[in-house]
Amino acid sequence: MKQRRRARTFELRQLEYFCAVARTGSFTRAAEELGISQPSLSEQIARLEQNLGAALFERLTRRIELTPLGEAILGKAQALLEDAAALPDHFERAREGVRGPLRVGSIPTILPYLLTPLLKEFAERYREVDLHLREGTTAELVEQVLDGMLDVAVLSLPVEGAGLVRKELFREPLYLAVPEGHPLAAAERVQLRQVSKQRLLILNDGHCLRDETLAFCERARARFEGHFEADQFLTIFELIRAGFGVSIVPEMARGLSEGCKLIEIEPKASRRVGYIRRERRYLSKALEAFTAYLRESVEKRTQAGGRSPAAMA
Repeated sequence: MKQRRRARTFELRQLEYFCAVARTGSFTRAAEELGISQPSLSEQIARLEQNLGAALFERLTRRIELTPLGEAILGKAQALLEDAAALPDHFERAREGVRGPLRVGSIPTILPYLLTPLLKEFAERYREVDLHLREGTTAELVEQVLDGMLDVAVLSLPVEGAGLVRKELFREPLYLAVPEGHPLAAAERVQLRQVSKQRLLILNDGHCLRDETLAFCERARARFEGHFEADQFLTIFELIRAGFGVSIVPEMARGLSEGCKLIEIEPKASRRVGYIRRERRYLSKALEAFTAYLRESVEKRTQAGGRSPAAMA
């Protein structure tokens, strides 16, 4: 069996002492420069050599010299000390600026319609943020946020999961989508019972909007002839235009609805659009900037037209 290599440990202080002795060529002068006693300096160098498993200096009668190992590690030791000295400045710059990685997830019924336009402006405003996107179902995104794979996920609320911070951004209206030639196409409002015994077009299992749609139909006591499932709204609207059925769709998908009529539902139906993040003390500047940007964008869009922010996506 291969023997496991013993871990080599050391302290930055010991490297500082090692570099001082190498620079001055004397334990005495190095101790004076560092402001410590020579026995303390010698003890720390001895501990460093013990941890590394080899001598760093040759103690001659009137001088000391670096051993081959000492010469080999001197440059690296100096570089580590320089990096350590620069760390506070790097920390201050990181704390003051918005930079670093930001991993954002969203569900397919939100990402292309609402989030994508906002992300473009966010990336232009914060050019030092390294933005990563991931699309997935609600269950997948919740798991990835809790596991730390995502910093934030924009989706439909509510969601289950301990250790999550949930923030609602706005309520988005849901509409009944019918083909233009449908008997109800001229109506301003409709009750779902009026379209009972028709085919309902819904998203595949795993999409939260599917569950919300079925729950809303159940509360409205609407009984449909059957269901047809699709992966995306683009397919659903194509089927509606072909007269294959009706669907319940969100406001932000309105841009795909040419050739269809979106009708208000009574009682009013909506979904809660928001974001989740893991509950923790420390939030990166990039994450703080992104969540603030989301709230700011929603507020601006609401004030601009007095409508749902999704209507202007």
